[in-house]
Amino acid sequence: MKEKKVIGIIGEQAGGKGAAAEIIVKKFGGIRLTTSDILKKVLDNLFLEYSRDNLSKLALSLKKAFGDEVLMKAMLKEVEQAKEELVVVDGIRMKGDMAPFEKEYGKNFKSIYVTADPQTRYERSKKRGEKKQEAGQSYKSFLSKEKTGTEKDVPLLGKKASFRIDNNGSKKELEKEIIKTINKI
Repeated sequence: MKEKKVIGIIGEQAGGKGAAAEIIVKKFGGIRLTTSDILKKVLDNLFLEYSRDNLSKLALSLKKAFGDEVLMKAMLKEVEQAKEELVVVDGIRMKGDMAPFEKEYGKNFKSIYVTADPQTRYERSKKRGEKKQEAGQSYKSFLSKEKTGTEKDVPLLGKKASFRIDNNGSKKELEKEIIKTINKI
């Protein structure tokens, strides 16, 4: 039986984490798991909407109550249960998020920091409207979210990543960079 390989995707809001994860799965197989999916299950049970604010509050509350690694320990269980040998974990963004994977998977864990300039990310965020109220937010509001508890550590984690991809171009350019990066892994 082959060992499982885990790729953690790190990045700011609208930087291209999801697109990068989708490209990896499409081109190399495997499965994409997101930390948001874990949080959304809890929000569903509480009958609360999937807003960025609710996801952030829940993540911070869980970390405060159960420790910095609580979400990633849950994610590790999801990874273990996955039948696929390649697992892409989308949404590593806070202190304590990488350590459980580094400990559990060692050399079989690699991280990729997918980032873009703030203005580019803001325009993407408005266009996609993925989370409630993204489409109508101001640039100032967008930037202020990057100082919140769930976002403030992203650049620091990005510096510790195995690889960095600047995603200021097209989806085709991102795909080219992802393929180049995965071929190094």
